Amino acid sequence: MDDFGHDPQVDDLPPLIWLDAFPWLRGASTDDNANAWWEVPIAVSGSVERVVKLERIAELAIERLSQWTIGQIFPGLPPSFPLTALRLPVRAGNVLARRGISTTDELSLLVLDEIMDWRNVGIGTVSTILQVLAECSMSISTTSVMAENSTGRQEDRYVEHAHPPVLSSGLIASVREIAMWQTAIGLPAAPLLGDKIPAGVPPEIRSARGYLEALSAKDVLQESELELDAAALLDNELGKLDSRAVGILQKRVFADKPATLDELGIEYGFTRERARQIEGKARAAMLDAISSGTLHMVANAARALIGTIRPLTDLVRLMPALNGTVQAVNQPVWRVIDRLDDAYQITEGWCVVPTLTAAREWTAAQLQERTDYHGVGRLEELDLIECSPDLNQSELTAEWLRSCGYIVDDTTVLTRTASVGDYAAAILFLRGSPMTADEIIECFAVKRTAGSLKNAMTNDERFERVDRKEWALAEWGMEAYAGIRSVIRKELAKAGGAISINRLVEHITGKYSVSSSSVMAYASTPPFELRGGMVKSAGMSRETRKPPARTPRLYRRGDEWIYRVRINHDHLRGSGSVAPVAIAAILGMAYGDKLQLASELGDQSINWTGTQPAFGTIRRFLLKDDISADTEVFLRIRDDRSFDIEVIGELSGDPLADALALIGVPSGIAAEEARRAFAAAIQLPEDSPVVSIIGGYRDRGESDVADSLTTMRHYLETGEPIEREAKATDVHGILDLL
Repeated sequence: MDDFGHDPQVDDLPPLIWLDAFPWLRGASTDDNANAWWEVPIAVSGSVERVVKLERIAELAIERLSQWTIGQIFPGLPPSFPLTALRLPVRAGNVLARRGISTTDELSLLVLDEIMDWRNVGIGTVSTILQVLAECSMSISTTSVMAENSTGRQEDRYVEHAHPPVLSSGLIASVREIAMWQTAIGLPAAPLLGDKIPAGVPPEIRSARGYLEALSAKDVLQESELELDAAALLDNELGKLDSRAVGILQKRVFADKPATLDELGIEYGFTRERARQIEGKARAAMLDAISSGTLHMVANAARALIGTIRPLTDLVRLMPALNGTVQAVNQPVWRVIDRLDDAYQITEGWCVVPTLTAAREWTAAQLQERTDYHGVGRLEELDLIECSPDLNQSELTAEWLRSCGYIVDDTTVLTRTASVGDYAAAILFLRGSPMTADEIIECFAVKRTAGSLKNAMTNDERFERVDRKEWALAEWGMEAYAGIRSVIRKELAKAGGAISINRLVEHITGKYSVSSSSVMAYASTPPFELRGGMVKSAGMSRETRKPPARTPRLYRRGDEWIYRVRINHDHLRGSGSVAPVAIAAILGMAYGDKLQLASELGDQSINWTGTQPAFGTIRRFLLKDDISADTEVFLRIRDDRSFDIEVIGELSGDPLADALALIGVPSGIAAEEARRAFAAAIQLPEDSPVVSIIGGYRDRGESDVADSLTTMRHYLETGEPIEREAKATDVHGILDLL
């Protein structure tokens, strides 16, 4: 037994080239065969070349094999080997120890994506663990999974296009006839089949062209070749493997409920470690098969057709062979290719690029841009789904959005339904006329009580009570049942739409027992605006392409813009991410532009070549600071067009401190300074009253910040600590008594 726990009577000889140790390299690498570094001998231990190659192996695993287990990625990993004996850095060792993982057996069963999802584990730590495991796994070679013939030699069951197709005499005759004609008229270099038939072409030549244009594969290929659809090609590749390897792929990689390695070991009569090695080598061989030749073209065509999101039924309609059955594993072609290729995912009847999580995040970003300030979007205006022209895109869009958890009816989607206030505002906006609380509740897709809705609307300035039981949106400008706004509206109407603030304050404070500061606050917030000492109704834009000041999670701070994002697996894998159109506006970009922002780690790309702008990969920043999934960060774009990333600290539970952290401002500042910071972040005047600031954040859809500011409103207005009331007042109950 050697240092890594290998038995020389069972294990193979150490690998000589990189591909011996990592059989998936050729299929996963983006390098061409001319730079096939996996075919060269493994560099000596401790050399710079070896370190560089190990880093590249870890990078490829993160980018292409995130759905593989550690055992599949490293088939040579020794069994039952203590992790404490590996040269793991202290941080990486502590990460594994905290999760009770002490041996290679426990680690080999984990999917790489699960490890990347561990809380407070950065991409740098994951990369380091993979490099150490790669070093450890190179002490033995992997098991052969190739089928052998009767002489004991491995053989290929099929070689694509071993002989050229036999062309029919009719095809050759037609080609020659057209060629002779074009030569005769002096056009020997013209294409035989141009877009248009020139005037004066004889009937014989038209007939020959028609014959060629009607040709199908059946007219060109032999009978044996016509049987080679994608299912047959995959069966041929699986036929090159040992029968045990095919059985393990069927029961582990392609199965809905994968068998355990122990179960496979018992079934086939060898150890679980041997089963793991065979599985890793077989999967690598099949990944290699779909990375070249006809199968590579099939996989690439499927990826191109998917776009970002496409129904599986439509994909197999466009490529019927994807629905064929691969007999060796009794699975459809689309399932086999999907399980081998991490570039896209097929699940729950949807084809998505690159993963279901990424597609849902992309959908959320699209909806954020294309819905109004009530979170209402028209299905006919959303181009989220790729589909054939004869299909009903709106219906498919509705189906996809429902699968993502959104509330959808026949023509619209509601994206702001987390709180009863947001949900009610969207329903009133769609109805366009006042409704009772009971009528609004009847439209909810989730169970809520009318009483809770009334209390929410009473304390929400988006709503006004316009009758004893009916509610309306404040933006409609209807006369309120009671309140200062109704008086302001009446005075504006009498004055022709604009009135002096001094005159308004004098009139209202003289007639009602309200303070001048309250009148000022109401007069300067929607649906009113105060400019140059005059009060008038404010215009409410319903544009779905939001400017920076109204774009959620985008803030102005000093000489820079900061955009708050949550890091996910796709960021860690090196994928790009969508950016709001407001980013393009800040940088002066137009559709089709590609921009590079300077940073300490090299230029950061921002492109607008798709449906909306997109940041290039930020993986190098995450590696530098060892940032883990689910961490919130600011993407910083300075006025000098430089770029950086800033990690947001953990929230403390204190409403003011947390709200400041979410807009990138340090806590511990005085009330007046905090109020100015909240206003400046969304480009409101620094002297804006707190109620206007709360409304600004709520209009942006940032209920978390708006709710925190509402809780701290008294402190921000007066600087006095907040005293908790012994019992909350039921405002609705009081109003009902009036």
